[in-house]
Amino acid sequence: MCIRDSLDPVAPLLPRGAYEIPIVIQDRMFDVNSQLLYPALGINPTIHPYWAPEFFGDTILVNGKVWPYLNVEPRKYRFRFLNGSNARFYNLSLSTKQPFIQIGTDGGYLPTPVPVSQLLIAPGERADVIVDFTGLAVGTQVLLTNDAKAPFPHGAPTD
Repeated sequence: MCIRDSLDPVAPLLPRGAYEIPIVIQDRMFDVNSQLLYPALGINPTIHPYWAPEFFGDTILVNGKVWPYLNVEPRKYRFRFLNGSNARFYNLSLSTKQPFIQIGTDGGYLPTPVPVSQLLIAPGERADVIVDFTGLAVGTQVLLTNDAKAPFPHGAPTD
């Protein structure tokens, strides 16, 4: 469910219902028993030993799932991204090279829709985009990929 303003003049023009998908992306780490694992000791001795100034998990979750998938129809979808990671940036793109049409950010709607080939979102940041699957052949697999280094922008490449 998405929160709506009944006076929003743009909302009725956008995909909604099953065609509006909230997406929370997070990096997490798990132990051998598949339990969430978070460092108990910091890595910097000059600060409190229990503080981990940056956390980079080795597993990416989307809406709480590892390697999720979504079957889509040949039409436009609205994706409402939220970067829920502690420190990781995401630089997202689609394997088909089709653009995201960005319509909003944390500050609300953009003045006009902007086609972008990559979507860079920082921790805690939101992005509101439209993706049009209309022209794709039935059975086409589209991968959402991330190539942002961790820490961003000069850290290790993604795996």
